[in-house]
Amino acid sequence: MPKEETDVAPKQDRTDRALHGTRVLDFGRIVAGPHCAQMMCAMGADVIKIERPVHGDDARSDPHVFEPGLSGAFMQQNWGKRSLSIDLRKAEAKEIIFKLVQQSDVVIENFRPGVMARLGFSYEALSAINPRLIMASVSAFGQTGPYADRLGYGPIAEALAAIPELTGEHDGPPMPTMFPIADNMAAALACTSICASLYWRDRSGVGQYIDMSLLDAVFQGQDLAFEQYLGTGGKTQMRRRGLRDVTFVPWGFFEGRDGWVCIMCGNESMWEPLAKAMGRADMVDDPRYKDFAARYENRAEVYRIVEEWVKSNSSVDTVVELMDKAGVPCDRVNTVAQAVSHPQVLARGLVVERDHPTLGRMKVVNSGLNFSKTPADIYGHPPFLGEHNEEILTGLLGMDAEEVAKLTSSKLLYRDPRSDSVKRN
Repeated sequence: MPKEETDVAPKQDRTDRALHGTRVLDFGRIVAGPHCAQMMCAMGADVIKIERPVHGDDARSDPHVFEPGLSGAFMQQNWGKRSLSIDLRKAEAKEIIFKLVQQSDVVIENFRPGVMARLGFSYEALSAINPRLIMASVSAFGQTGPYADRLGYGPIAEALAAIPELTGEHDGPPMPTMFPIADNMAAALACTSICASLYWRDRSGVGQYIDMSLLDAVFQGQDLAFEQYLGTGGKTQMRRRGLRDVTFVPWGFFEGRDGWVCIMCGNESMWEPLAKAMGRADMVDDPRYKDFAARYENRAEVYRIVEEWVKSNSSVDTVVELMDKAGVPCDRVNTVAQAVSHPQVLARGLVVERDHPTLGRMKVVNSGLNFSKTPADIYGHPPFLGEHNEEILTGLLGMDAEEVAKLTSSKLLYRDPRSDSVKRN
């Protein structure tokens, strides 16, 4: 069951998790690759994060830094992983990576197309070593097509998929999204593809290559807009919703005395209870408002009435309570502070407390994954750069501590001194 925010950290033993026994080499950086690997880690996979020496994942230097190398962006995507900091440009690194591939199930990377191949780690090269390997590449536009070699980030893929064009006010400019929708959607689809490939591998005995892009993710997520256009031969095009929807009237955001509220009349059966809750039973049988089509024609008046009613209440919470009793979907538009402390958020275990070796006890966002039999909450801590070099190389490759020390001295490996602050089980 979901855990309350006051719960203690889950046990480090992951044998009861769905992906226990699965090893992932995570070459990801920033969001898409690391987020995909993070979901697998929460489900029990042993995720080894491969990072360049000294600087590591670019997300470590995100402006919102708790400590050097530990930004909020990095920490959120890397709980419970093990870090191997190695210079992939050096020949000795190739041998080490190949040996790890032999003992791994999945490789995740989100470099620009061609980078892994130039490093010597193409799917062809890695699958020759381990035919059961599943490799997922998450790029901006995919490995094929005229845009394959172009540099891109989430907002660029979203722009290509018309998301900003369909966001914002009806007569205003295109509007970007605030959060990394393309990266997170691509990560979720890549994780789904990997899990399906693991299942298929159990039946076929071989792995496969997964080509996922940010564009793929957001384009299929916009399928309704594209289907409207394609299905009508271009005669119908989805319009921006803005603050007020023009199809499902009323559906929108309204300002109250102490904040904003979202009210959604999602089907015809909700109109009567909504009107009566506003004290406007007269509108139920009025031909100007009897159905969506009529309310669309008179939407300015409908929205004026709803807006005035919302403002007539002493609090947005009163509006929510009245709509809830009427069976009309509605809620306050929360601030970030309100959202992270909301009773429903806490009841779902979306905010939990975890211990960090240097930052101490802290509240963090959980995985959002809930299974009845297998736990999937975050555990451990986001690793210091190279924190697990010796553990990985001695435990998996049979090196001794002296060999690891030599590789560190030669600058093939890097280990953040703060790793010494971590208590080992």
